[in-house]
Amino acid sequence: MHTYGRGMRDPTDEELDTAILARLALLGVDLSVLPEDEPEAPADQRRILASARRFLRSTPQAIADFEMDPQEVPPVAYPAALAPKLGENGG
Repeated sequence: MHTYGRGMRDPTDEELDTAILARLALLGVDLSVLPEDEPEAPADQRRILASARRFLRSTPQAIADFEMDPQEVPPVAYPAALAPKLGENGG
């Protein structure tokens, strides 16, 4: 377990599961309709929670470490939607 300065530490699996389940409930997602641990099932609660924990433990640091080049133009959310408009105005 990694610890941070001033007594902060990484959350436990149980703490993350509680946060994940609460967030999913707020979104209207109920994992209880899935089997708890069924290797033959396409998805089960154990695998979904494990995947969400991996994501939460790895992704925030990757986002925090990302350095955007101020010379680059940010990507457009839906570039295909702009194509007809650009063509109509002569590009």
